Amino acid sequence: MAVVASHIGLALTDFGFSSTWETYLAGYGVTIFFSLSGFLITYLLLIEKSRFHHINIKAFYIRRILRIWPLYFFYLILAVITTYFFMPEQLPGGIYYYLILCANIPSIFGFPLPLLAHYWSLGVEEQFYLFWPFVVSKSNNLFRFLALFSITIVVIKLGLRYLDATTDYHWPYQFIQITRFDCMAIGAMGAILYFEKNKRFLRICFSISAQIAAWGSLLLMAFNKFHIASVLDSELCAVITIILIVNVSGNAKTIINLEKPLFDFLGKISYGIYVYHPLIIFLIAKWAGHLIIPFNYTTRLIIVFTLIPLCAILISYLSYEFFEKKFLYLKLKYSSVKSSDTKFQTVRNS
Repeated sequence: MAVVASHIGLALTDFGFSSTWETYLAGYGVTIFFSLSGFLITYLLLIEKSRFHHINIKAFYIRRILRIWPLYFFYLILAVITTYFFMPEQLPGGIYYYLILCANIPSIFGFPLPLLAHYWSLGVEEQFYLFWPFVVSKSNNLFRFLALFSITIVVIKLGLRYLDATTDYHWPYQFIQITRFDCMAIGAMGAILYFEKNKRFLRICFSISAQIAAWGSLLLMAFNKFHIASVLDSELCAVITIILIVNVSGNAKTIINLEKPLFDFLGKISYGIYVYHPLIIFLIAKWAGHLIIPFNYTTRLIIVFTLIPLCAILISYLSYEFFEKKFLYLKLKYSSVKSSDTKFQTVRNS
């Protein structure tokens, strides 16, 4: 929803506003997603490895394909058709990169297709999982590997940031900034510590001060005030995400409880919300934007920031019920550990 709100803000001129509104919360939202994804996938792989003494890598990739690809390619077709009718001069562009799940490449080099710019994050995630199950399966000391992996990326990132600031070679830093493998690795490290019930880790995360700092940081992100060290903001956001994850999922005394039917509902359709929303923004602006212009400024803001999310939720729900579910049921056949049935064990504060 942070990403949806941010992209609505960037499209305000299409609804008759004189300027756009920008927040960095979308970028932080994607970092949170990467960290959460790294945490959850690693946690499930650790359970599978512990329970069966091996990881079925073939089944892992079948599950990933069934979860990601159907909606990915369905929306890709919709976006290309819409672009063909309304912006034909943009085609074919870099469509090849989207077909091979490398949508981050057009974003890095500045030629994303209309309605598909957000696909860069899906490309990053799929590329990470090309090697991740092998690492979890074969590594004898996974936490040490992840720590060295993350430190190496951060050191390279700092060097590329210097190159970016002092030369005309900007794309290497842009590449590492977009391809946030270290944020997924940080999420994975959190999963290991949580899986092992590391007492020091849990004591720090469950402390009231850590919870307040994490939720307070999230609030600062919403108002573009979270800039402790800009080159490392994503990594700091990933650490904050781990604190939030372990509290809302495993702390009996969490200060904010997200175990609510509304969040469960939005969670199930969140992939659809993320995928469909650029097309929804575009079509509402194209077909109904002129109807909103006569209203005063405040009313227009309310309409735009209410109508688009509601349409995104509705369309994502319909997509989930009548399209994605078919593949999700099939995915269950290849799930040794079912994520929807796996409950994080609540850890009582000592």
